[in-house]
Amino acid sequence: MSDDKRYIDYYFCLNSPWVYLAQKRLEEIASNNQATIRYFPVDLREMMLRLIGHDDPPARSDLHKAYGKLEMQRWAKRYGLPLSEKPDYYPVSQKRAACMVAAADRFGWDPAPLVFALPRACWAEDRDINDWKTLTAIAEECGFPGDVLVQAAQDSAVLEEFEDNTNRALDRGVFGIPSYVLDGEIFWGQDRLEFLDFRLTEAA
Repeated sequence: MSDDKRYIDYYFCLNSPWVYLAQKRLEEIASNNQATIRYFPVDLREMMLRLIGHDDPPARSDLHKAYGKLEMQRWAKRYGLPLSEKPDYYPVSQKRAACMVAAADRFGWDPAPLVFALPRACWAEDRDINDWKTLTAIAEECGFPGDVLVQAAQDSAVLEEFEDNTNRALDRGVFGIPSYVLDGEIFWGQDRLEFLDFRLTEAA
């Protein structure tokens, strides 16, 4: 029997404001098109190191930075979501949070609530997503057993899966986050969600 399901392979980082802002819209698009989201948290710094030889973000002018902040506020307003202009805990490592999401997926639990709540904690609630106690609390707020997920997130197999996600992303031509892959076609950036929606609708 053939599998007629449509899959959106989602490559992302949990410290990204764009992941937070767009998560509910992504879920809506998937639901409207009867598509399944497969979640793959990745290590963006490792991706940059392997793609361009260093993991430092590209230099930007002050004007560019100011416009980027304005764009974030525009999208936050569009989606009706709160957003801190200067989070208390950013920059922050997302590795622990990513491993917790990977662990939830391994248990067969839908990680979608975590993929929204974790970047929201960073960008709207001024919480440290690199702190195990905070991660435990966030998991429990999402309806998961926090102690179980935090313990599983520290398993070597989960860390290996997180690293494999990054390798898989690079093998598929993914070069930035958030990226959505549908039938081998890459849609990079949350501002490309409408094209993803159109592609799903067109294919249907």
